[in-house]
Amino acid sequence: MIPKRIALICGGPSPERGISLNSARSVMDHLMDTMTIVPFYVDQQKHFYKLDPALLYSNTPSDFDFKLAHTTCKIPEQELIKTLKTFDLVFPVIHGNFGETGELQDFLESHHIPFVGCSAETCRNMYYKDRAAAALKEIGFDTLPSITGDDDINAFFEKHKITRAIVKPIAGGSSIGVHSVTSVQQAIDIVSQSTVPMLIEPFCEGREFTIIVLQNPKKEPVALVPTEIQISYADGAIFDYRRKYLPTSNTMWACPPNFPDNVIQKIRTDAEAIFRLLNMRDFARLDGWVLDDGRILFTDMNPISGMEQNSFIFQQTSRIGMTHQEALCYVISR
Repeated sequence: MIPKRIALICGGPSPERGISLNSARSVMDHLMDTMTIVPFYVDQQKHFYKLDPALLYSNTPSDFDFKLAHTTCKIPEQELIKTLKTFDLVFPVIHGNFGETGELQDFLESHHIPFVGCSAETCRNMYYKDRAAAALKEIGFDTLPSITGDDDINAFFEKHKITRAIVKPIAGGSSIGVHSVTSVQQAIDIVSQSTVPMLIEPFCEGREFTIIVLQNPKKEPVALVPTEIQISYADGAIFDYRRKYLPTSNTMWACPPNFPDNVIQKIRTDAEAIFRLLNMRDFARLDGWVLDDGRILFTDMNPISGMEQNSFIFQQTSRIGMTHQEALCYVISR
């Protein structure tokens, strides 16, 4: 059964706010003809606003914020709770802090408001990269060695004979704040200048992929066909924010990927196992690598996949014959 009234929650305090607005616009475009969608916006101070849908189509986050101050008012918490309870379902599309860290889910769970996506506990275990890696290692999956910025970086480089490393926020998405470094001093400088906790790990030598996992009507995970991300990693390049969201000639996708069939099946089987073991729900996106030595690593787990028009969830569901609308309806009908 597909809900008829959906509260769409977007925005949030993280640098991924613009991506969240794009996801909200996409959901609105594809579902507004089939059900009632009412958008709610969370500002950088975590205040909630009920929106006129037309406001979603502002050009940039700053343009949006400028209009917000003149078109709507903050909703007090008790009024917000009462309002959200009038909907069949809440659909969070906040990426990054608040939306994927479990904080929003804690709020919804505490007030018995049903929502799309993983529980608060699962979000925390997925989004914080050190926790996610520890959870994967505990259940028997290969993981990269890593340390936090508080550990001995020089000893870490020496122990693992590292010539190139990735320094990234422990909690973050969209490759924001991610750096490729080739020396201990570069890593130390980035960590010392950062305002958030950082994680350091060796650079993966291999081929990058991402995969969407959905739940079927029996609540069993079904991994779709993964997408191979094809870019050159020379000169310190990584799959960064620009390559993810802005047109560029040096990034291509292959779906299905140019991997042997047994590797594709292994990625799908492992993704389903991780989805099940970490108690994920409804849908998720898992990122990883097929290493040069043949191992498969899952390095990032995303509780709320991006839902822009060209996002991986739509790319991969299209390979099994789903339109954008059908993919979204499938997710919320679960």
